[in-house]
Amino acid sequence: MNMHLLAGVAVLLILVAVSAYREALRDEPIRRSRARPNQLPPVDDVE
Repeated sequence: MNMHLLAGVAVLLILVAVSAYREALRDEPIRRSRARPNQLPPVDDVE
């Protein structure tokens, strides 16, 4: 396969992944502040 074609496909895939990541962040933003221990849900220690 031609190296230029392979590089072009790789760049295209990276651009699609970045676009999907930005769209996901726009739909559901991640909180940038750290979670406080008293606000975390209880953890079940079942094994």
